Amino acid sequence: MPERFLEVKIDYRGQDFELIPFGAGRRICPGLNMAHRMLHLILGSLIQKFDWKLEENMKAQNMDMDDKFGLTLQKNVPLKAIPFKI
Repeated sequence: MPERFLEVKIDYRGQDFELIPFGAGRRICPGLNMAHRMLHLILGSLIQKFDWKLEENMKAQNMDMDDKFGLTLQKNVPLKAIPFKI
């Protein structure tokens, strides 16, 4: 649920210890600045290059948003990106 971060004033750069995805202090991730810049480029490319649809007659309310535990966080039921047909 990414919208949970919309009105929160959490600093992800290591100053606020509620959320430290890139670490903090001397051991902060050296790729933090590049990741912050690339996020917008990659997200824009995904939005432009893919047609985002739900499968068949599925409704947004019925989507399974549960996570699968593991080394990385994955969806139980993977989301599908359908490329544009030109």
